[in-house]
Amino acid sequence: MNFIKNNIKPFLLTSGIFGISGYGYLYYTAYQNKKELQIKKENEVEFKDNTRPQNQYFGLSYGFRADQIVLDRLDSGDLVFMKFECMECISVSDIIKCEYSQFTKPYPHYDSLGIIFRDNRNVYVLYNRFGDIVIEDYAEFLQNPFWNEITIRKIITKHEIHKTLKPLFYNEDYKQLFANKPYIPIVLKSTGLIDQKYQDNLDQVYIEDLDVDEFPYFINGTSLGPKINVRTKRNKDLDAK
Repeated sequence: MNFIKNNIKPFLLTSGIFGISGYGYLYYTAYQNKKELQIKKENEVEFKDNTRPQNQYFGLSYGFRADQIVLDRLDSGDLVFMKFECMECISVSDIIKCEYSQFTKPYPHYDSLGIIFRDNRNVYVLYNRFGDIVIEDYAEFLQNPFWNEITIRKIITKHEIHKTLKPLFYNEDYKQLFANKPYIPIVLKSTGLIDQKYQDNLDQVYIEDLDVDEFPYFINGTSLGPKINVRTKRNKDLDAK
């Protein structure tokens, strides 16, 4: 089934629009990306930050020393802003879905919004990846090869967020909550931090509207912290040493 999803359907779509050569180019690009990723996995010790033994391993060529510091500061409800580098995906299907999502998005910069959840075991990220809602371990999230930019803004509030977000992250059928529904309103409502009088206005919120210090729909006493740049196109190919 995955073979059909990742190869046959993209082949029919791409060859129909761009011809066989168009599909061949995307297939070769995805193949090279996957091959490069596998090589890094086989030689992962060369890319790991060994200067701090307590550090977790944050992925291939991405073991920046600051990653552990950022991880330690993350709390439930923190927002993650993402921009994709579509031609670095490892399947033709993902390249096509990524390019399509960028082409059709109504906002100019970021491609996706994520939200953090921390429990006593780990830190997780829920986000929209090329139209699919996924939950990933934070370290696994950083290891994805298609990042152009990742920026985090911490939620600053005295209100309890963890208990409010817990049902979303612990729900095995969480994807069904987003089926045929706008993504951002569900994410924002799940925090419990939206003023009741603005609940019906969330369909009008774009990702860029949240990239501010003071989001007007939050309840009193809630704001967003300064940007924390976790990944950029400029630094993503640097190793930790």
